[in-house]
Amino acid sequence: MQDSESRMEAVIARLEKAAAAVEREKQQGGFSRNEEAVGSDLAAENAALKSELEVLRGKYEALKKKTQTVSGRLDQSIDQLSLILER
Repeated sequence: MQDSESRMEAVIARLEKAAAAVEREKQQGGFSRNEEAVGSDLAAENAALKSELEVLRGKYEALKKKTQTVSGRLDQSIDQLSLILER
């Protein structure tokens, strides 16, 4: 789960960096042909990162549900053991 969180944080950081680069380019007076290519590359990377982020969010939610299920089952087992030990 930490690996997924680390990857998600890395994806978010890359998205923020790409967005900042595009914003800087826009503020410096627009794009030349070379800058348009860079902007296009950034847009493609941005789209890929968004897609990866959605996949990671889905995995995170699935792991979260599994964790809740396991936690509930462990709580039940502990309660049962406590009852047995009290007898």
